[in-house]
Amino acid sequence: MPGLRRRQTRPSFRLLDDGVVRARLRPWPEQPDVAHLVLTDHTMAPRSTTLRDWMRVVADDEYTAMRTGALSLDAARTFVDHGFVEIQRLALLRRQLSADTFVAEPHHRTRPLRGTRAFETAARIDRKAFESGWDLDAAGIRDACEATPNHRVRLALTSSDEPAGYMITGRNGSAGFVQRLAVDPRHEGHGVATSLILDGLAWLQRSGVDDVLINTRLDNSRALDLYRRLGFDDMDENLVVLERRIDAGDLP
Repeated sequence: MPGLRRRQTRPSFRLLDDGVVRARLRPWPEQPDVAHLVLTDHTMAPRSTTLRDWMRVVADDEYTAMRTGALSLDAARTFVDHGFVEIQRLALLRRQLSADTFVAEPHHRTRPLRGTRAFETAARIDRKAFESGWDLDAAGIRDACEATPNHRVRLALTSSDEPAGYMITGRNGSAGFVQRLAVDPRHEGHGVATSLILDGLAWLQRSGVDDVLINTRLDNSRALDLYRRLGFDDMDENLVVLERRIDAGDLP
């Protein structure tokens, strides 16, 4: 079957670049017919001509839908103009750092995430921590690590060396980002997320970062309360995730 042959040869990853805006394109974990488009800069939208070209790439690869990463509301407008609809809205919080900001020591020991088995362990935690359809596989976690020029990915361990959670912290110049945070539900309420965030903040502080962003679902009150306790302030701006069905015969 022609469709089956195309899916077998579909690239597992594409780097899209129009000379101004760059993005990564790969199948959404556990939904291989959904193309996941992540902009290198979530505040900078592609031009309309670029987005149309990227949609044709998605159609040529025989995806049935195209989903964005988290976008600023300004960047989302170009996508909405091309038929994308909002499927998730995220709260955005910020914490400022300086060289003399006090960052407490983590309660949990952490270690770097290296090697195939370590990323598979993180993927198992991610699968338990997030709703089905929003979790990342090992390839997705590796891809998330590449969202910023510099990153730190750490696994938090219990006193008995059991993996309890992981976090990806990113840095781009003086800006820092908590890119992914997942805690095994069995270890929630034991300070795992706090330890991972403190570890990430300390790394960002040593790197000279003065502004750190983190996001979560608007209805995730537990996470919002934690971030606020750790010194993050709510921003007026939200982020959105958008999606559009892709039909080669119906593209602009």
